[in-house]
This record gives sequence, C-alpha cells and structure tokens, in this order.
Amino acid sequence: MKLSIVLTVYNKEAYLRRALDALLDQEGVNGDDYEILVVNDGSTDGSSLIIDEYAKRDERVRVLTQENQGLSMARNNGVEAAKGEYVWFVDADDTISRRAVSLICEAAKTYPDVIPFYARTEGEDKLRNDVPTSMTNGKEVLLSGHWQQCGVFWAFRRNFLQVNGLRFMPNIYHEDAEFTPRMLYAAKTINVIPEVLYTVYRDPNSITQVPRPKRAFDYLTVAESLSRFVIGNNEISTPVGRMIDDSAALCVNNALHIIKQNSSAEQESFNSLFYEKKEVLLRSLRYSLHRKYHVEAVMLKMFPKHSIFVYKALKLFV
Repeated sequence: MKLSIVLTVYNKEAYLRRALDALLDQEGVNGDDYEILVVNDGSTDGSSLIIDEYAKRDERVRVLTQENQGLSMARNNGVEAAKGEYVWFVDADDTISRRAVSLICEAAKTYPDVIPFYARTEGEDKLRNDVPTSMTNGKEVLLSGHWQQCGVFWAFRRNFLQVNGLRFMPNIYHEDAEFTPRMLYAAKTINVIPEVLYTVYRDPNSITQVPRPKRAFDYLTVAESLSRFVIGNNEISTPVGRMIDDSAALCVNNALHIIKQNSSAEQESFNSLFYEKKEVLLRSLRYSLHRKYHVEAVMLKMFPKHSIFVYKALKLFV
C-alpha cells in the first residue's frame, strides 16, 4: 500500500462527513493504493457513529480508537498503526482535492522523504506552502522561506519519520510549529507537487482563534525546543540555524501577543516562566533574521522579568 491518510478526529461531527466524502471520492487510484486510518481521539459527540458508518460501508476506512490524548498523540499513534509506505495527516474539519491521492502516489515513485504540496484557505486566493519546484531537500526549503508550519501540507515517507525520531510533541498546542522545522532539517529528498491539494476551513471555535493562556505557555515550550535543536545540531549562526531561530523568535512573540490579552495572574506566571528560560529564548531572538527581534533581545536582557511590558513598549515603536 502506497499511502495511509491519517484522519485525526476529536468531536468533529459537524464536518466529518464532508472530510470523509472527499477522502473517498478520489480519481485515478485503485482501492488498494491507499487507506484512511481514522484516529478517533476519544470523541464524545456523534463522531464515533459517523466513523463506524463509513468503516462498515468502505473497506478503505480503518479505525483506531483511543482515549483522548490530543492531536499530537493521535498523529503519532497513527504513524505507528499505518500500513502505507507514506503517511499524510488530514484534519477532520478540512478537505482535499479529488486528485490529491493520485498525485501523491505519483510523486512517491521517486521515493522522497517528504512530498510538499500547495494549499489554500477557503474563501482566500493566496497559495499556502508554495514550496518552489526547484527545491530538492528540506534545508533548501527552510532557507527559501516558502513553507508553512502546518503538518497537513506535507506527505511523509513513514520510515523517514521513524528513523529520524520525528514525532509531534505531546500535550501542547502549536505542535506543528515545533515539528516542521525539525522535519525539514532532516529531509534529504523532497518532491514538490505544485498544485492545491488541501483546503483549510476556518473554525471560529478553534483553539487557534482564542487567546487561551496555555497557548502562550506552549509557544514558549516550542521556542525553547527549537532553540535547543539549533544548539544540539551545531547550527548556531549558520543560515539554516538562523532560519530555525527565526521560527523560535516568532513563537516567543506569538506567546507575548497572546498572554497580554489574559489576566494579571496569568501574566505574572508567564513572566516567571520566561525568566526561567530566558537564556535559551534570548539566544534565538539574537540570532534570528529580523532586526526587530535583535532589539527585543537587548531590551529583554535588560528587563527579563518584565517580558510583557517590553513587548508592549516595542510594539509602539517597531
């Protein structure tokens, strides 16, 4: 089997039929070319009934049911249970094009580590993840800047993920921001599909639309992980290292943007955590590609216990 589509589901009753119909309505492929591995992450709505209905109707649909462990573990467990040579993560509130599976299977014939493709957001014309077709490996993609962090915009050779220990960090939001730079760093070969295969639908109730404090704390966790990754791979001040540090710096600023919308008690806890991690976080700001982050690093070094105040002050001038 060439491809396993890992469809992660947690309480997506309203969107699930649309996603499954799109996954099954594929042209130019045989039934044994791919499977749909539905990972039911402890859904408590009507998702389980829909999943069972489709599994009984079509043998391409296989089900992995687990207690709620979050998106990261749903994906990680999906990789382990998948039967395909390649895996593709799909979110249950999104859809794919009718040619998606056939194009991925065709691209997989060259046996690349990663298959990037274009995507879009419903209602918008702008291309997402527009990786140039001239790119031949993940580091080139990193340096190009023409990539996005979304884990659903790529298909992966399953053995590539396993050999390189590429898993999504459990129990955090923004797991894609932590995973994607590490994945691209490890990818020795890619084969770009210059066509929109994935459509994102914006859910107003999505956690990415609400400034929950945990999102801010998790962004710091991601930034720290990326900074330590650069250090551990001896990429400090190299072009690739600086690109990854730039991603870490963006995570720091996303964290600050979110936490400033929360209570003073949450902000105090955040400032304490920032102070605890300041050395590794400031390092990424200093080595990032943008001057505004360099200025921020200087100010935060002077006032490390007042990170939110520094962020607000800099927003007035930078």
